[in-house]
Amino acid sequence: MRQSPRRVGALLAVPLVLLLGSACAPPAPSLESDGVYTLKVADSYPVGHPFAEAGAGVLMERARELSGGRLRFDYFPAEQMGHAADLPSLIRSGVVDLGSVAPAYVPAELPLSGVADLPGLVEDSCTGSVAVARLMSEGGVLWREDFQPKNLRPLVVGMIPDYEVLTGSRPVRTPQDLRGLQLRSSGGTIDRAVEGFGAAPVGMPATEMYEAISRGTVDGTVLGPVSAAPYHLEEVTRYATLGARLGSFTMTYSINEAAWEVLPEDLRDALRRAGQEATRSLCAALQEGNAEGRQTLRDAGVRIQRIDEAQREAWNRATAPIHEQWTANMADIGRPGAAALRDLKDELRRVERENHDDD
Repeated sequence: MRQSPRRVGALLAVPLVLLLGSACAPPAPSLESDGVYTLKVADSYPVGHPFAEAGAGVLMERARELSGGRLRFDYFPAEQMGHAADLPSLIRSGVVDLGSVAPAYVPAELPLSGVADLPGLVEDSCTGSVAVARLMSEGGVLWREDFQPKNLRPLVVGMIPDYEVLTGSRPVRTPQDLRGLQLRSSGGTIDRAVEGFGAAPVGMPATEMYEAISRGTVDGTVLGPVSAAPYHLEEVTRYATLGARLGSFTMTYSINEAAWEVLPEDLRDALRRAGQEATRSLCAALQEGNAEGRQTLRDAGVRIQRIDEAQREAWNRATAPIHEQWTANMADIGRPGAAALRDLKDELRRVERENHDDD
């Protein structure tokens, strides 16, 4: 579905030779005679999903307003332009100008950004999103190491924190209960976390979770409660943790650096400000969605196993080796994993202090 009925100009259209894999330079955003720039936007999320509605939707709406109508958008949600893992390449090639980029879906391309998805770090979506956004901004370690070399510039950052375990037949109360389970995972750092707890991550599209759990192909899944209701997992799961903090899922809306450079400075500023507002809007929506997702599970009769303070230490002890293994893996490929983890913890504390001062 398109957000704007205006057709993309010739400069935005994808030449046939590009689709055939030629090395032509990526097209720039279309510039119309009245000085209006039209950006092609794509993501993998259905209309109504918080990422699409509170992320992309707010970004586009506010950018139009802040630019006085000089920024317009053609929007293609729900993988209309390509699968989630293909979108970074589509952005870099200029097939689209701006789109959703999740490090978990492309761990080989953005390995260091997986630091944001490590378990035990983030409980609040807004704290995590703002902290990670700073590391992905110019000068930040994730910008320097991951996004800048790939010619991607994050404008919006969203994080689903507090990944929990949802299972069909076997309750999880302690880290030891995860051993031997087969769990659907979103990939990247979450895969490593699942393995670190002794379970086996199984990669599959989110749309296949329901059937896989109902048939017993997997024992359950690891995900944020906000994602449970859209896939009706309350119908096929009987148990869920609360407070396991198995990791997060981080997503960005990133623009092609070449498209960014084409825009006049005032329009870049409008996009930058709109992205900051969308980051705040999205984190609030995700935080609310997590709470609503937990309630949906309770209402459906899913048994919630709360991790209390007495059990917290056991989960923390199980988490520590996962952090150590991740930093070692980053060192093996020449990436500053220890520095990224330290910077993230510092930013999380800084954002928490700022939020406390504002109260």
